[in-house]
Amino acid sequence: MSYRHRAGPTRRTVLAGGLGSGLLGALPARAQSGGRWMVRMQDGGPGTPISPLIYGSNEIGTMDGGAPSAELDRAAGVTARRLGGNLMTTYNWVNNAANSGKDYHHANGPFLLNALGLAESEWQKPALLIETMHEASLAMGAKSLVTVPLAGYVAADFAGPVPPEASAPSPRFVPTRWEPGAKAGDPIVPAVADIPQLLARLVARYGGADSERGIHAYALDNEPGLWAETHPRVVTSKPTIRAFLDRSLAAARAIKRADPAARVFGPVSWGASEMVSFQDAPDWSDYRQHGSFLAAYLDAFRTASEQDGIRLLDALDVHWYPYSNRGDLFRSEDPALAAALLDAPRSLTEAGFREDSWVVRALADAGGDREVGLPLLPSLRRIADHVFPGTELAVTEFNYGGAGQIASGLALADVLGRFGQQGVSFATHWGSLAGSLGDAYRLFRSTDATGRRFGDRSLPVTIEGTPDLVAYASTSEDGKPGVQLIVINKSDSSATVDLRFEATETPDCLSVLGFDAANPTTTELAEIPIQFDGGQQVLLPARSARRYSFG
Repeated sequence: MSYRHRAGPTRRTVLAGGLGSGLLGALPARAQSGGRWMVRMQDGGPGTPISPLIYGSNEIGTMDGGAPSAELDRAAGVTARRLGGNLMTTYNWVNNAANSGKDYHHANGPFLLNALGLAESEWQKPALLIETMHEASLAMGAKSLVTVPLAGYVAADFAGPVPPEASAPSPRFVPTRWEPGAKAGDPIVPAVADIPQLLARLVARYGGADSERGIHAYALDNEPGLWAETHPRVVTSKPTIRAFLDRSLAAARAIKRADPAARVFGPVSWGASEMVSFQDAPDWSDYRQHGSFLAAYLDAFRTASEQDGIRLLDALDVHWYPYSNRGDLFRSEDPALAAALLDAPRSLTEAGFREDSWVVRALADAGGDREVGLPLLPSLRRIADHVFPGTELAVTEFNYGGAGQIASGLALADVLGRFGQQGVSFATHWGSLAGSLGDAYRLFRSTDATGRRFGDRSLPVTIEGTPDLVAYASTSEDGKPGVQLIVINKSDSSATVDLRFEATETPDCLSVLGFDAANPTTTELAEIPIQFDGGQQVLLPARSARRYSFG
């Protein structure tokens, strides 16, 4: 993702026994509500695992303005952090310079260093950026995903704009090297960015990925199908699938040699058109028989992994941003687009839903076990299971609106629920987790009055009503009884919700957390459900989110 806005489809608390705030008064709840739903929880089984690493964020420092992203990450309770984006394609670990590409005058500079507030006196410390990001992750107990460069060249200096005639190869760039050779303690050669030496230094400093302080995973660059557009001073023509596969496999082998426990993520595709055809790559016709670029990518890694006797790819890594013909949803705080933002998560999981955007046309012919289609997550799961079984799913960039409106927080909470429900293994939001975005994370990550967070095993939920209401239920592997239920009312009217449990007879509600327009930060609320018709009933305000703890 660009560190600046990109447009167009081509680019890409205290518990109380009473009823709170007058929401449930003497009149029956149904008489006060604008809609009626039934939520049924299948709480009798063990559920399916929810990865703890889906509550992640991208390290962007102060690029969004306001507080540093690491500070907001800590407040939101993130569990995973990624160092990625367009600048990491050209990041030189030797001197910490990067080229901004089309995002800012094709300039070489200290963009990431400035964003993280690093002193100029330290800029020349090798791998300073990576170490600073990872130290911040360790301090908050989060896992780190670090992007490594595959495009061929990285920035040589901090000297500003690079004119077309100075495109790589030129003195303004240095080549990357992936062949094994230099060790962690060997002298650093500034004329080349030796990536295996970087990996060796990181392992020497922090230990392997299986140690307490090791780097969890490495991503094989960023949005490669767009390199010729985003980084034309480095990649002067559209990359071929063949060349990209060769580079990716060489990089994966180098990572596994340096740190066998480290996980490898790829191909970090930006969106639908790259997932389908690698952005209509020059040699797409040679790979069309695979059904999609993602299938071809997985097939190449499966074959190489079988030959090498080691898994070379651990997670199928993609980016997913919602689009709408009604307007630009990226970081949007426009109330006129709130309904589109709230609808957008449905493209992730709901069969039959078709968003109002160009994405539907891009995936119109998709189907089967090798083609990318909608809904996205089941489609990616089918491709991975069919082509390279055991490959996990990662969504390392996504954004569902800006922090300044409740709708964005509700949409983001819905997305996090769907990631857990669908078995995504790793997910990192793009953009600072300020305002309602941080509250979406806290809905899952904050401890309630019982000392619990949202659980680590997903329970099936069925909803009778309209898509304006979504719900996610969980239990915990620790063996403690109880159910955590998140309910999100995306409607602009209040909602009466009847709750039914499959195995537990009218359990006690021990805590309620939530946020809405009247309670803009996630906090404990005095809204204990009432016993009703053999179950329980709650009244949700318009555009609100709640987490109920039952035990």
